[in-house]
Amino acid sequence: MHGPLIALTAWHGTELAGSVHFTSIAIGGKRGALLLGPLAVAPNFRKNGCGAQLIRAGVSEAERHGFRLVVLVGDLPYYQREGFQMIPAGQILLPGPVDPERLLAKELHQGALADFSGLVTADNEPQFEIYANTSACQCAAQ
Repeated sequence: MHGPLIALTAWHGTELAGSVHFTSIAIGGKRGALLLGPLAVAPNFRKNGCGAQLIRAGVSEAERHGFRLVVLVGDLPYYQREGFQMIPAGQILLPGPVDPERLLAKELHQGALADFSGLVTADNEPQFEIYANTSACQCAAQ
């Protein structure tokens, strides 16, 4: 499997505040989706919107490159604020055990979720170069 297709970092001066990765996936053999994760924010930069800024910047890059859907495993109350919703049980499957209530998606094009179903696999034909160490946002320490 390839590394992250989109890798963004947030900085406060020279201190790394957080990072997020998006990896290109196929769902039921259909390309055009990304798997978000991991999202990591340093402890002293949490609770100030740094994670949300990273998600928004990554989603913006995904839209710019024509992706239709972003999938993740996470907590609905956190990710719902960024437009993620629960995927109907059984529509999209990951290779390992996943609590269906934590399998979330964000449509980058209206109706995109309905276009995807099946098992998530690696997209072995990445569509563009990996972006690494891109300053996605500036986050302030608490």
